[in-house]
Amino acid sequence: MKAMNVCVFGASNNKIPSVYVDFAERFGARLAEEGLGLVFGAGRTGLMGAAARGAYSKAGRIIGVIPKKLNVPGIYFEHCTERIETETMHERKALMEDLSDAFVALSGGFGTLEELLEVITLKQLNYHSKPIVIVNVNGYYDPLLSQFRRCTDEGFTDPLFLNLFTVASDVEEAIDALLHPRQLSMPDKIESVLLSSRFGGEVPPDTFLGK
Repeated sequence: MKAMNVCVFGASNNKIPSVYVDFAERFGARLAEEGLGLVFGAGRTGLMGAAARGAYSKAGRIIGVIPKKLNVPGIYFEHCTERIETETMHERKALMEDLSDAFVALSGGFGTLEELLEVITLKQLNYHSKPIVIVNVNGYYDPLLSQFRRCTDEGFTDPLFLNLFTVASDVEEAIDALLHPRQLSMPDKIESVLLSSRFGGEVPPDTFLGK
């Protein structure tokens, strides 16, 4: 059986509270203890570096994917099992997604949010069915989760799509969500858009394109 690889998104900045750094390092160590490979952006700083250090401390498998512009000493994590260079950031992100069997979002800034929202959107459109875990340390993602709920409350998103991801607040909860992902039936986003177009936004109940 193929070993499971987990893509971890997270901050690259070092100027963040230690609670997030400590969590990332412990999480990386637990991935390795469970035999789960770490796929990440290959950086040595911030939460990326902390997760990699944790995995390395337990002799874990560490796959770093980094664009050519950033693949220089002082930026990349030195102890990757495999470091893969790409030409662009877009290629980096696509390769990280392809190499991974699950996704975990640690705390982070614009880049982390963009990566998280992309894999949620791709899952919503049935491009993949991989587990997605949002790690809500210290309530960091409370505002984002509130925004998601507003999206559903005001009709921008089907409430069932809130099940596309799992929210975890501690290391063991996050690991459990990876090892025992929820198997839930999701609405067909493309079908719902086509139906909305056909019925002008007022879709009769129990209506399907085949009817």
